[in-house]
Amino acid sequence: MPNEAWANLLAWCKAQRESLQMQREMLRSGRFSVFEHHDSGPRDISAEHIGRINHSLTQLNAIIAEFERHHA
Repeated sequence: MPNEAWANLLAWCKAQRESLQMQREMLRSGRFSVFEHHDSGPRDISAEHIGRINHSLTQLNAIIAEFERHHA
């Protein structure tokens, strides 16, 4: 059972990584943008989101690599 739980966690991490990579590419390509509304009007904060996605991807890659190093 514990091995199944770890395998499920690894699969979730890989699915999240794929989803985040797709979101990052869509933001980078301009297919969609993220806006924050201020009194002066909307402000594009897509670059900030790309930075957050990059940080999350770094963390997920570290988790995946560590798991694969110890369980492969």
